[in-house]
Amino acid sequence: MSTSNYPLYIERGGEQVLKPPFNFENASIHSFLLQAENDKLQFLCDRYLNKFTEDKLEYRPAMPYVFLVVTDVEKVYSLNQKDREMGWMPEIDVSFWILTIAMKRVAGVMIPDRLVWFMPYLFVDSGYAMAGGREIYGYHKMIGQFNIPKLTENAALIKVDTIAFEHFHPDAKAKMQCLFEVRRIDGEINNPHVKDWHSIDEASAQLNQMLAHRQGGITGALIESLSSLLKVFSLQTVPVAFLKQFRDVTDYRRACYQAIVEADAKVTHFRAGGVLQGQYELMLNNFDSHPIAQELGLKVGKQRVLDAFWFNYDFIMEAGTEILKASTLDIGEAKKYTVTKSILHRICNFFR
Repeated sequence: MSTSNYPLYIERGGEQVLKPPFNFENASIHSFLLQAENDKLQFLCDRYLNKFTEDKLEYRPAMPYVFLVVTDVEKVYSLNQKDREMGWMPEIDVSFWILTIAMKRVAGVMIPDRLVWFMPYLFVDSGYAMAGGREIYGYHKMIGQFNIPKLTENAALIKVDTIAFEHFHPDAKAKMQCLFEVRRIDGEINNPHVKDWHSIDEASAQLNQMLAHRQGGITGALIESLSSLLKVFSLQTVPVAFLKQFRDVTDYRRACYQAIVEADAKVTHFRAGGVLQGQYELMLNNFDSHPIAQELGLKVGKQRVLDAFWFNYDFIMEAGTEILKASTLDIGEAKKYTVTKSILHRICNFFR
C-alpha cells in the first residue's frame, strides 16, 4: 500500500519514537511454554486481529499453548543513518506469545498461508521502548519493573511488576505490584544454561520437534495444516502480527486509525541456546486491569511450565507492512445517515 500521499512526520525535541528498523545486540532470552485454552486464544485472535478482515484473512491459534518470553537486551539502536548517531540503550521485554496460522481466502476457500506470532501483552522498562513499539508497530507495550537472571546465573526467579488495579472501583488507586513470577522449583542451584545448540537451525529444529510433539493437544482440521507449516518453521525470521490503532479525539469509542500490521524479526548472529535445565512454575496474579489468565486461558495462581529454553543472539526488527486497514466508509455512511435523519426530523417538525 502506497504511503506517498501521507504527510511527513514532524520531529520534535525529546522525541522517543526513533525510526525503524532497529538492531538488538546480545539479546538474552528465557522462553517458557504454558498450557492455555484454545477457545480463549481464538476469541482473543477474533477480537484483536480478525474483527475487520472482511473474511479475506483470519488468524487462528495453532495450538492451545502460550510462550512466556523474557528478553534482556544489552544494546538497542536505530539503523536509520541519522538516528543511529544518537546512540543506544538497553531494553527489557517480557511478553506472552501466541503462535497463529494466518489463513487467507483463495477461490472462496480459507487455506493456511503462514505461521505468525501474536503478542497480546508486552512489558518493557523504558519510555523509548513503549512509545516506539506502540506508535510504529502497534505493540501493546506497558511499563514494568523486572528481576531477571543473567545467562551466567541460576534462573531461580524471574519477577515482573507493573502498575495495576487489583479491582476496579472509583476509590481504587493504581499501584506497582507483582503481576507474575517464574520460579525454579526442583531445588537445584547449578547454572541451568547448558549449551545445546550452536546455530539457529539447531534451535529451530529442536523447537519444531517440541511443537510437533505437542500436536496431540490439538483438535480439528488445523492438525494437518500445522504439520505442513512446521516443516518450514524457522527462528531465523519471526513474523509478528499487530493490531495498530489510535483512539479518536472526538469520539472515544472510535479509532482514527486501525490496521492489522505485520513485521519480521530476523536473527543476524546466533551465539548459543539450549533447553533450560530444571523445573519451573508460573505464579500469575489476578488483576482487573490485566486479565491475562482470562484472556489466554491460563491459571490464576500456580501453573507448571511444560518446556523451557534459553537463547542468546542478535536480531533486527524490520519495518512493517500494513496487511489490512479498517475502512472508514462505514463510519462515513453512518454519519451521513445521522445527518440526513436529523434534517428530515427538523423538516417534519416544521410542517407540523
